[in-house]
Amino acid sequence: MSISSDTPAWEEYLSGRADSTIFHDPRWGEVMQAAYGNRPYYLTGRRGGQVVGVLMLVAQKSLLFGSHMCSLPYFDAAGVLADDESAREALIGEARNFLVDGKVHWVELRQIDPVGESLETRTDKVTMWLDLPDGSEAMWEQLKTKVRTKVRKSRKSDLEVVTGGAELLDEYHAVYARTMRDLGSPPHSRRFFRLIIDVFGDVVKIFVARSAGGAVAASLTMTDRRGFHVPWSGSDKRFGRLMANRLMYWTMLADAADAGAGMFDFGRSTRDSGTYGFKKEWGAREVPLYWHYLLPEGGQMPELRPDSRKYRLMVACWKKLPVGLAKILGPRIIRKLS
Repeated sequence: MSISSDTPAWEEYLSGRADSTIFHDPRWGEVMQAAYGNRPYYLTGRRGGQVVGVLMLVAQKSLLFGSHMCSLPYFDAAGVLADDESAREALIGEARNFLVDGKVHWVELRQIDPVGESLETRTDKVTMWLDLPDGSEAMWEQLKTKVRTKVRKSRKSDLEVVTGGAELLDEYHAVYARTMRDLGSPPHSRRFFRLIIDVFGDVVKIFVARSAGGAVAASLTMTDRRGFHVPWSGSDKRFGRLMANRLMYWTMLADAADAGAGMFDFGRSTRDSGTYGFKKEWGAREVPLYWHYLLPEGGQMPELRPDSRKYRLMVACWKKLPVGLAKILGPRIIRKLS
């Protein structure tokens, strides 16, 4: 077992695993450190000189929220990958040592597949996946009638959807930051997204829906061999009547189907929430998420839900901030959150 803060050579191991995603890519550690100063730790399990398991953790420090490590902050699931139970237990044991050393208050492992019944686990979040047919025509036919009707209605609005990369970043970030303010959550910095584009290149694509020349909905997407992922999207609620989100999501689905992506990952939601219902309408199925917690002896799971009493007032106050101020303060806060 080895621990390093230098980006490891995991390419061959990850490429050989059907369950690895772009979010296991160790270059995320570089992005996290460059954007927010959060240090990555790469745990590599070897047997006979061969890699048999990997785990990337990112350390985050906060007096208010507690010092912790997460695999991987901001994403649904990018936890332990291991060839067998022995390798998996060794990686988890090494992660637990950070608690023993007193460096952090807890370690969070975000998994699609659970890694241990004995661990404290949060299961209130799900991600939403849609299996894609081959081509946009088949995708259109796969949609429910009422969804096609809503897309047709959005097409009658004064809208256009454009796609690209870094040249659309300013429009994307403006919509995204406003959306996060309206939700009561701090936004990522523009620099964070610029780093993602610079590091991951052509697998990143930005979609922007415009009305009368101005951006009213936008998303940043990433593609890997598992599918087409939408980790961040937003729409300006002031222009909700245009249904720009509908047209943008249809454009993304058509693009993904034509590219043969195989699966469309809508991203996580709280079960039965408004965003959950929106994703369900497109035909997405829920996939459980298992967020496991390694805790010190006698420790309790952190209270991290935004609807908890601890955060309810902060969320309400954040919604009242001017968008410009939210852009300034947001990155200073989100660097401490996962």
